[in-house]
Amino acid sequence: MLRAISTILAVSLFASAHCANAAPARKARAMAKPAQAPVVWKLQFTEDFKGTNLNEKLWSRIDRGQSDWNRNMSLREDLVTVSDGQLHAYGVKNADTSSDSRSFLTGGVSTHGRFAVKYGKIEVKCRLEAAKGAWPAIWMMPEKPSEGWPRCGEIDIIERLNYDSFVYHTVHSGWTAQHAGDPPSSGKGEIKAKDWNVFGLEWTPERIVWTVNGKPTHSYANVGDDPSRYPWTEPFYLMIDMQLGGKWVGSVDEATLPVAMHVDWVKFYKGTRKGKPLTEFVRPGRK
Repeated sequence: MLRAISTILAVSLFASAHCANAAPARKARAMAKPAQAPVVWKLQFTEDFKGTNLNEKLWSRIDRGQSDWNRNMSLREDLVTVSDGQLHAYGVKNADTSSDSRSFLTGGVSTHGRFAVKYGKIEVKCRLEAAKGAWPAIWMMPEKPSEGWPRCGEIDIIERLNYDSFVYHTVHSGWTAQHAGDPPSSGKGEIKAKDWNVFGLEWTPERIVWTVNGKPTHSYANVGDDPSRYPWTEPFYLMIDMQLGGKWVGSVDEATLPVAMHVDWVKFYKGTRKGKPLTEFVRPGRK
């Protein structure tokens, strides 16, 4: 009798423990979005930087601002150039502080007001030079944000700091500001530090996937019912910029300048699911 009672208690305890352990898994499955058919990506167009002038139908130069990322930005034409089929964005020591008191100047380009994409794939072939205080980035922001940052959402395709042999992939939102690890909002991808790399982003209603040289390196899934978890549901524009200095990257060593990022091409893909269009391209400047 005692043995029978012991057996019953053991089974009950095992069942209780199993149910307790299974509860989080059931909750996660309940929160997950239903499985979707795969997306088929097809190249829409390539920006291959032909000629010697910036394609102003697609890009504009980034002006200075008050944030770490743009406080050294300048509209000076020699900080963003096009030659040999490449875009070049530079970070330099300011040799003439009489007209501009900043110690360093940087260049970058943006498609804001010219081109935006919703639920698409982007690839950028880029070579990143390194320097102390260098902070090159390829990233996206909403074309017409309905809320302030970070609730409006931000997608950082890549950011590199100093001489790192890897890049960061990150999303920012109202949710990640409070719950950065649920799910992880940032990851890393190993790069060929002194060579060309292809940085990719595949963005759907269900998830964002980052790639480096064709290999998936990080992902962020749309789970749960809180819309602040996944605000990337509207067109976003693209920025490519060579930044210098800031709280995150640290101080700049002017002896390691100038520094540059070189872009060979940018490719935009449209996605379809079961033959139905998924991607939306927007050209705000066109009537």
